[in-house]
Amino acid sequence: MSLMGPTKPTQLEILKILKQNEGSFVSGVGLAERLAISRPGVWKHINRLKEMGYEIQSRPRLGYRLVAVPDSLAHEEIVPNLKTQWLAHSYHYLRTIGSTNDYALLLAIEGAPHGTLVVAEEQTKGRGRLRRQWISYPNRGIYLSILLRNPLPVRVAPQSAYIGSLALVKMLREQFGITASIKWPNDVLINGRKAAGILTETQSDQDFSRFSVMGIGINVNHSREEMEGPFRYPATSIAIEVGFAVKRQRVLLEFLTQFERDYDHFLQKGFSVMIPEFEAHSEILGKIITVVCGEREIMGKAQGFTPEGALMLLREDGSQETVWAGDVSHVERAV
Repeated sequence: MSLMGPTKPTQLEILKILKQNEGSFVSGVGLAERLAISRPGVWKHINRLKEMGYEIQSRPRLGYRLVAVPDSLAHEEIVPNLKTQWLAHSYHYLRTIGSTNDYALLLAIEGAPHGTLVVAEEQTKGRGRLRRQWISYPNRGIYLSILLRNPLPVRVAPQSAYIGSLALVKMLREQFGITASIKWPNDVLINGRKAAGILTETQSDQDFSRFSVMGIGINVNHSREEMEGPFRYPATSIAIEVGFAVKRQRVLLEFLTQFERDYDHFLQKGFSVMIPEFEAHSEILGKIITVVCGEREIMGKAQGFTPEGALMLLREDGSQETVWAGDVSHVERAV
């Protein structure tokens, strides 16, 4: 595990000053005087920022100029730009981790607050539902976990995954003009290809949850070649769909804003009022599908979702079946 906490306050202040003077040189003497440190101290902090990926020009008698900011999800690039009220203000950034969900679960047990966010540049043991491997290419995607502490009935707590997928679909449409869909229960698709997956893990006391951790993996700047890897289903990325690399910082910040808004609405009104919107973005609604439930396969027409988020299927014999959990393995056609 490679954990990165917030940058030292002096480095943050230097970075702030350089950003405020973007395109212009800032003298080393001026920085030293403003921060009450020596010029060699300024040089040391500048070098540290360069090591973190910031492109900074140094010129004798002119000083320092910020040329480019890395596409990093580090604290200094995300937290100062948050538009959320409670989400991600406790922010844990890791360069490499086995699983962000595992780390978030440990933080939860240790008492981390509601809305704590864990985000990594790379996962070495990322997983999806049914403990399937989630391949996490370094510095390409967004791999995050959110700690949610609202005590909810055990059948309601997993609905955070539905809220997460809905928030992501809405963000993709509003920010990038991408029409995405939700494949119940936890996948976000673009043009029939998987762009994101969600895994919610909950600890509960009998009837109510103690906390839930919602993990999300989003394919952002993956290339076509990378998306042709060993995946269970065809995959894509935001960059492939829009035709150019996008700022992961923007994707993360906009998603967090949308998720907080939708999650607050969910807590206030319940999932039932969000069903029409959820169904409007469904990949499977009105289609003949096959759902794998353990060793059992169920085929039928996806009719809709219950207020608890379960899938309603119309069987070929005319009977209706409610599926609480399963894996949609095959989507045949609309009927």
